[in-house]
Amino acid sequence: MGAAAIGMTTGTAAGTAAVTPVDPLDSVRLPPLREELQLLPAPPAVDGSPCWTIHDPVRNRYFRIGHGAFEVIARWHHGSPRAIAAAVAAETVLEPEAEDVVGLYRFLAGSNLTQGADVDFLAKQTAARRTSWWMWLLHNYLFFRIPLVRPDAFLNATVRYVAPFYSRAWLWTVIGAGVLGLILAMRQWDSFAHTFLHFFSLEGMALYGVTLLATKTLHELGHAYTAKRFGCRVPTMGVAFLVMWPVLYTDTSDAWRLVSRRARLHIAAAGMLTELALAAFATLAWSFLPDGPLRSAAFFVATVSWVTTLTINLSPFMRFDGYYLLADALDVPNLQDRAFALARWRLREWLFGLGDEVPERFDPWLHRVMLAYAFATWVYRLVLFIGIAGLVYHVFIKVLGIVLFAVEVGWFILRPLVNEAKEWWERRGSLRPNRNLLMTLGGLAALVWLAFVPVTGTIAVPSVWRAEGFSTLFAPVPSRIAEVLVQPGRRVAAGDLLFRLEAPELTNKLQQSELRIALAQDRIDRMLAARDGLDRVRVMEEDLAAGLADRQGLLDSLARLEIRAPIAGTVVDIADALRPGRWVGPSLALGQIVADGGGELVGYVAENDLTRVMVGADAVFHADDPLRPRMAARVTAVDRVGVKGLDVPALASIHGGPIAVESQTGPSMGRTNAEAARSNLKPVEAVYRVTLAPLDRAQAGPAHQMRGVARVDGEARSLADRFWRTALAVLIRETGF
Repeated sequence: MGAAAIGMTTGTAAGTAAVTPVDPLDSVRLPPLREELQLLPAPPAVDGSPCWTIHDPVRNRYFRIGHGAFEVIARWHHGSPRAIAAAVAAETVLEPEAEDVVGLYRFLAGSNLTQGADVDFLAKQTAARRTSWWMWLLHNYLFFRIPLVRPDAFLNATVRYVAPFYSRAWLWTVIGAGVLGLILAMRQWDSFAHTFLHFFSLEGMALYGVTLLATKTLHELGHAYTAKRFGCRVPTMGVAFLVMWPVLYTDTSDAWRLVSRRARLHIAAAGMLTELALAAFATLAWSFLPDGPLRSAAFFVATVSWVTTLTINLSPFMRFDGYYLLADALDVPNLQDRAFALARWRLREWLFGLGDEVPERFDPWLHRVMLAYAFATWVYRLVLFIGIAGLVYHVFIKVLGIVLFAVEVGWFILRPLVNEAKEWWERRGSLRPNRNLLMTLGGLAALVWLAFVPVTGTIAVPSVWRAEGFSTLFAPVPSRIAEVLVQPGRRVAAGDLLFRLEAPELTNKLQQSELRIALAQDRIDRMLAARDGLDRVRVMEEDLAAGLADRQGLLDSLARLEIRAPIAGTVVDIADALRPGRWVGPSLALGQIVADGGGELVGYVAENDLTRVMVGADAVFHADDPLRPRMAARVTAVDRVGVKGLDVPALASIHGGPIAVESQTGPSMGRTNAEAARSNLKPVEAVYRVTLAPLDRAQAGPAHQMRGVARVDGEARSLADRFWRTALAVLIRETGF
């Protein structure tokens, strides 16, 4: 839907096109208006004054005019601007000037609402609309429509059959179905939330396509039938393409002939209300359908379909349902154009204090709403167009993707900024020294200074502070604690006894082994004394050797039950539950020893900052724990080869760290678990390992590794230099075919 609004409270009309100046005004005969135009009543203006709508049936376009413009058009037969203005002044309370009548004429002529337009003027209009094929493609590849059907006759014939769907009984039926469906779904919520979507097979994909098409078709029919119920014509329905993605549309622009804003709100919201009704019945149907494609389709309609529809259609920042709902709710036709004009005026006043007259006057609350809407829409479009630029780059082949990316950024983001900057430059002669202008110039100077002056050389290096060495203590075999000889926080030397364990099973095995050894030795002694069965002595000696080896193994195992410190350091992480008499297994850590020293800092620097980090540079480590004081450090090593995998998992994004990684799974191919874990954490962008040492070596190292950021002193570079290097690196990388 679309309409143009014209207001004339004191005789001023909005104009969008220029014609040949009309002078002298008293001798000019204005051409008559086209005979097929329709003048329809419209909702009153915000101030309560009456309004009308001009309908152009040839182009199906609508133009809203205010009271002043209506009074001028009602006396258009007087011919000349001065005569029309005089007639309005004599017969009404308005006092327009002849120039106001000419302004209205320029708008009407520019909108092709007058007869006998000047040939040169029409030629200029045609030339202005004529563009080259690449300009046409540029304007239309993001969005274009293909009308498919003219449904008005079908809607007229079938509208009576959908009348029950607009009754109060149907409303309560939908509400009841939705409430009952939610109650049944909540009773089996786990099953509902984990419904398997059977869309991976050919049958499932076909069912998904049919479900989506049926849902969106009913959405559009909701618009169409609601418009028809209010007496509007629906000229076309078809498919529109948004960045080559097809969506259905319905032309309900005839709703602009309605006086009731509530009726237009009903038409705009009908599609979303239809999908919500479908979602209510789909939620109820899910509880009664067997698991399979039909249940998955019901789950899709009950959840994904209407949520995405509301997310897209309720957005007022694009010309979807939400935009027209907001425009009708505020009663501001051409909401975006008028809000943008107001925001541009406000922005120029903030920056330069030009003192221009406000383009339109609204109530204070509506004035603020319009400004907030305009600025929010600009931010939304900036993010959207950047996203679309990235999308077209990745979807199309590389060469075309680069071109379309440049077109998106240049045409839809940079071009409006350049045009506004040109407007500022053209009006430089009207700038006068004032507070706003001085503040703007000062802000621009500060931005230029920040962009081109090297203000800081600090490089942020995501790092962890960890001990230089540590050892975790485990029981060698299932055993029982006999004695605990150490406490948490105690410093120990290498070889100190920490735990004494006992394993009755090993003791019993040792006793049995010694009995077998004694028995074998006794047999050998008797055979040697009797000199009988000497041929079996060798076999008995082999049994004796095996028994001795078994006893030695048991003795070694019993010796390992005395847990000693493998390194010098501080004992940490001893559980309070480790008491004499408790059984422990090899998988239970008895404690950990952290090596002496201040520990080390290990981090990763991005490729752009690699050349700025030098060995010997000073740094300050800021732990993520805000209660931990800062720690001075110095760079001791910088790897010049990018890492293939992070050896510090705490810094990986999948573990909550700041470095983006791609987690890869696959066979270890003979690697250790630690090596396999590192190789699975592959950085998305190239990073290089940096090692730092705390300056205070007397301090104790951390009991656990501590994540944070090391801010390293490096070569100072300006923001502009960093941006240029990054952009150049990306350009070189992306243009390598």
